[in-house]
Amino acid sequence: MATQLTLYYTLATGLLLAAASTWLYWSIHRSLLAADEAFLADKIQVLTLILRRQPLDRGGLEQEARDEARISMGSRSPYLLRVLAPDGQLLTETPGMQTLVPGAAFGPVAPRSADPWRIATLHGTTWLLTGVDLATAGQPGWRVEAALDIDADTQLLQQYLRDLLLLAAAGLLLAAALGGWITRRGLRPIRAITRTTQRIGAQQLQERLQPAAWPRELMALAVEFDNMLERLQKSFERLTQFSADLAHELRTPINNLMGETQVILARERSAPEYARVLHSALEEHTRLARLIDSMLFLAQADQERLPPSAVAIEAQAELQAVAEFYQPLAQEQGVQLRCEGAGRLYADALLVRRALSNLVSNALRHTPRGGCITLRAAAQDAAPAQLSVSDTGVGIPGEHLPQLGQRFYRVDAARSAAAGGVGLGLAIVHSIMKLHGGTLTIQSRPGLGTTATLWFPPPP
Repeated sequence: MATQLTLYYTLATGLLLAAASTWLYWSIHRSLLAADEAFLADKIQVLTLILRRQPLDRGGLEQEARDEARISMGSRSPYLLRVLAPDGQLLTETPGMQTLVPGAAFGPVAPRSADPWRIATLHGTTWLLTGVDLATAGQPGWRVEAALDIDADTQLLQQYLRDLLLLAAAGLLLAAALGGWITRRGLRPIRAITRTTQRIGAQQLQERLQPAAWPRELMALAVEFDNMLERLQKSFERLTQFSADLAHELRTPINNLMGETQVILARERSAPEYARVLHSALEEHTRLARLIDSMLFLAQADQERLPPSAVAIEAQAELQAVAEFYQPLAQEQGVQLRCEGAGRLYADALLVRRALSNLVSNALRHTPRGGCITLRAAAQDAAPAQLSVSDTGVGIPGEHLPQLGQRFYRVDAARSAAAGGVGLGLAIVHSIMKLHGGTLTIQSRPGLGTTATLWFPPPP
């Protein structure tokens, strides 16, 4: 990137220098040419005045053609004059002009129309030529030819061009050096970001770029990079905590299985004792199977491998199906189950039943005998659908509400474990609602009960 930016900067500078140099060169060239043309025009004007006042005054013509031109022969830009009569006879000319600039250089003698300003190179010298026909009183057709040596101007332009080329080359080198320095200085934040990212690892996720110290163009990148690091750090912390919780949850049933097996193998046991151990092992295996199933579901939900097949379903039918499934357990615990409301929502029926089952299972676990659990539906055509499970149980203290839905989080770990819970029920409900684009909200007051509400997006 630094090399490319330096090349682009140098190329842009080169184009600007080339454009400026070309404009300056042609400006000076036009200025010098205009000055030379004006000089010749002035001399021709003088001859024109002489010929119009005294057409046969050869003395004045010779003075202008010989003496004035001779004076200029030693100057930087000498000029030559020639005057021809209407019949083509030479009246006067600057000595040596025929050798330096013969008449043929000015074009044909007849017809004698005014020659344009033109440049000719004769005998290694560059001349600016012009020929003018003058109509004088009584003597029409006087011919005046003038030549100006512009070698000095040509050499001046060549030297100026060489100076411009040297200046452009030096400017390009300087632009390349300055462009490289400016680019490297401008890319220092990128190198700092690189060094910071090189330091980041599993144990250095707390590193941040501190966006306040960056240029405005990179501030958004630094902010988003810090936000990404924040998300990664939180995800890593959750994964670490999740791994520890999972190991703890797996260790308990495995330790139970190992302990009971070691005890039963210590000596000969009776058939009823073997049956009791096998029954206990079956319960632990069931708990492990349930834990593995929940973990597999959460893993698939996190990877969005369980896209919901949203269809129109009747909310009341789903509530009734879940209530009928848990009715025997509710009667055994002395808890009343009832369903209220109706409506239609768009969701995956199997996932909805699983979410409601987890909520009802939690409610039964924390509702004492004589309590009531209400499954309620509220769904309208243009509004989000609601399915809620309310109980009259012990309730949840307010400080625990923000953590509900985290994996393996339990308000009363001892009681939940004794009841067979593993702390993944609400996490599964939360994942199901995330798959549907909805949310889970929980409201609770200690001693008054808890209400968990599933909010589904409006139907399409």
